[in-house]
Amino acid sequence: MKTVRARNESTGIRRKPRWWGRLALCLWLLCGTAWAQQAVPWEDLGKDEKRVLAAHSDTWEKLDPATQERLLRGARRWLLLTPDERAAATARFSEWQSLPPERREQIRSRYRAFRELPPEQQRMLKRQFDRFRYLPPEQREALKRRFEAMTPQERRGFLEGLRATRRAEHARQLWRNIPEEQRAATRAMIEAFTPTERQALRRRMQAVPPDERPALHRRLLDMSVEERRAWLAQ
Repeated sequence: MKTVRARNESTGIRRKPRWWGRLALCLWLLCGTAWAQQAVPWEDLGKDEKRVLAAHSDTWEKLDPATQERLLRGARRWLLLTPDERAAATARFSEWQSLPPERREQIRSRYRAFRELPPEQQRMLKRQFDRFRYLPPEQREALKRRFEAMTPQERRGFLEGLRATRRAEHARQLWRNIPEEQRAATRAMIEAFTPTERQALRRRMQAVPPDERPALHRRLLDMSVEERRAWLAQ
């Protein structure tokens, strides 16, 4: 070892620590979609960013802008992590490396499908995943095996069931927040809408800040059926 180190020093070659390479690869798991497409000069990076991205210092200028931005975004996220979070990210990457190629491609395909979902469905799935994480290990494994054994049609049905459950929970919560004296009029208003109009009403209400919804609700109750439909059609 001393001989190798002495040879490196005598030739002026500075070997980067092996763990820098692992860190650089781990950043790919922390990266999201590139948010800019302009090259970033190495000199413009911060000191901490250069430290994290040291494995790419010699080839940084040769990387395409999208790759630079992905790495830079991952480095910034890495710098915000606590020591425990960094250890967990490194462990996840080690687990990723141990997966067979077909399993990695399956995970990438599911992630691409997830990114194509509407934001509301993404949030719903994230909430479901958070609940899944806190289940006992044996229950998580049983649910995982069950989901992986489903056909694509069964999976779509399963996810639609989750969405329907979430919508029902949301509707019950909204109903509990409606004053007692307004519930009869609210029920009559909803029953006068078509299913498509109800979906439009739900989207419009969700787009309004929570503290402004009671006032909008009262205003809708004061409208006629025609006025409500004209409001929805705007």
